[in-house]
Amino acid sequence: MPADATFTRRSPDRPTFAWCRAAARAVRAAECGGAAVASVRGRSVNGLVRARGPLSVMLYAAARENRLVRQGERGFMLLEPPLLASRRVFGPGVGDRLLRLVDRRWDALLFGVPVLVGFGAVGCLLPFPAGRLTALFLTLAVLVHVAVWTTAVAVTGALSLWRSFGRRGAGPRAVAESLAADHWTVALCHLEDVRRTDELLRRATGRLHVLIRTHAESAAAALGYEVRRGEAAETLVLLRRGVTTDAVRRHLDTRDESGRATDVPKEVPVEVLVFHPAGRSPDPAGSRIVNGSFLLWYLGAMAVVVLVGASFVAAWERDACAGSCPGRPTGYREAVRWLAQRLFLSDPAGLAPATGAAQLFGWLCGLMAVLLLPVAFVAVRQQHRANTAAREPHRRLERRTMPTKLLLLVVTQDERDAVFEAVSSVNGTPPTPRYLGDRTVFDLGRISDVDLHVVQSEQASGGPAGSALVSASMLEQVRPDFFVMVGICCGLRPGKQRLGDIVVSGQLRMMDHQRVGDADGKPVITLRGDKVSASGLLLDRLRVAQVGWKGAAVHFGLMLSSSVLIDFAPHRDALVELEPDAVAAEMEGGGMYAAAARDRVPWIVVKAVSDWGAGKTDDVQAAAARNAADLVVRMVSEGALDPHTWQSRHTS
Repeated sequence: MPADATFTRRSPDRPTFAWCRAAARAVRAAECGGAAVASVRGRSVNGLVRARGPLSVMLYAAARENRLVRQGERGFMLLEPPLLASRRVFGPGVGDRLLRLVDRRWDALLFGVPVLVGFGAVGCLLPFPAGRLTALFLTLAVLVHVAVWTTAVAVTGALSLWRSFGRRGAGPRAVAESLAADHWTVALCHLEDVRRTDELLRRATGRLHVLIRTHAESAAAALGYEVRRGEAAETLVLLRRGVTTDAVRRHLDTRDESGRATDVPKEVPVEVLVFHPAGRSPDPAGSRIVNGSFLLWYLGAMAVVVLVGASFVAAWERDACAGSCPGRPTGYREAVRWLAQRLFLSDPAGLAPATGAAQLFGWLCGLMAVLLLPVAFVAVRQQHRANTAAREPHRRLERRTMPTKLLLLVVTQDERDAVFEAVSSVNGTPPTPRYLGDRTVFDLGRISDVDLHVVQSEQASGGPAGSALVSASMLEQVRPDFFVMVGICCGLRPGKQRLGDIVVSGQLRMMDHQRVGDADGKPVITLRGDKVSASGLLLDRLRVAQVGWKGAAVHFGLMLSSSVLIDFAPHRDALVELEPDAVAAEMEGGGMYAAAARDRVPWIVVKAVSDWGAGKTDDVQAAAARNAADLVVRMVSEGALDPHTWQSRHTS
């Protein structure tokens, strides 16, 4: 990006038009900027002009709609709504409406404004004899403009139809058009620092959540309803041709198969990258589905040409005829009848002009009539496509599956804040409290296709606010698909573990249920509590999330659960003697397991080591809790709990 004082200075939250102009210049100056601009603006249905307004106007309009996601001073993404979504005016003022018109209807302006200005000038010049020659040239110019425009529409439509019949399978353009019709897209991405690509994607995903939630709340308020949970159920599609630098494109190409469009054949070059909200091809505006309403505009233009041109034809014939002129259209009514007949490529019986100007005008009217056939064909085809697209949201609604619900249980404030920060860093959604009876559940929005909720209990399993009763109540009210406890624990393997290491409960042993017997005056402890395995599916997903994980070390094994807070080395060692295979100990897992087992909800405990069961301090509790939360969020971000990955399958 070239140094530009306007663009590089610190801008306010909503960028100015000067900032947008500088940003547009920076995009055009980038190594892939030309292709990106051509992609984001796209071609109109006639192939002659761009469908969207100048790039600076597009950026400014997007900023006013909060669709421009900026990252500092050197990067931004332009979000575009689904093509099938309604086009909403983002402000009540005339200026806002004009801005949207220039942004979205640039091709219509380039067609309609010259026609309106031309006929308006003709109407002003007709009463004056001296201006009739100028009016003639203006009329011919408008006719040529309309003829060229409509011919281009017909030719472009015919070529598109030919390509449709000649194409085998769905190519990248068809896939891009289909995805852009259904989903929000990143139509333009300009970023200098490739290392911040994923961060900018997360910002875009968070902004997408806010946009959809705000629109849903507004729509519900208009109907008299209240939206209590407004997470965004949306997939983000990135158009690769809209990326302005090769470095960012290469970075995106290194993503695994989960970042590719799954419905694209392997032999087709993929130019569309699909991201679940966790985080090439023509622009959606250039591929948008236009209905057949332009046929009415064409018919209206033909009627205007006949009605206005009749006065010229009559004037030319009267001026060329000294006396009586039988069989010539010297009157307005005769001229209208003659021009109307010319639309059928013939003259009325006994009526024909003699001047060359009138004959040329009649020939142009005949040409307009000939072009009506291909224009009508393309209009019918486009209207059929538009009707099919309009029905698609209803079919998608019938097919849509409910997102996965994941309930996270925490105990301490450090654990709760760690989960908040880990989730917000991915989807940008702040926690929203929801009051359910005597407990509060925090809704954290959506990552991939998973809704995340957090509830906090007090320490230990027993008691009115312990993990057992809180878990039972929340499982009944939230009805999650999966239940995960996230937090901190006591490590039992100081030589093999370090503070901050993550422990995943492959098994959980209840330590409170014991039999204490007597053997020669010495106590003999026999464990009678359950020793159970965690959910096999969650255990598998966490093992997969460990692959490529660059955070703290992860240990899988037996975890002990007791309501006793261990801060005494001999007691810790006694527990290890009872269960030599144990790798960690904690206090609330037993109550969570009991509630989850009753409701048959898959569960697991993920905690990080914050102490060794002796000499406890709070020094590493926050960092350890964040490690455990990050691993769980990584599992969700990779789509491991999306509905299609586990529904209709056995889960333990």
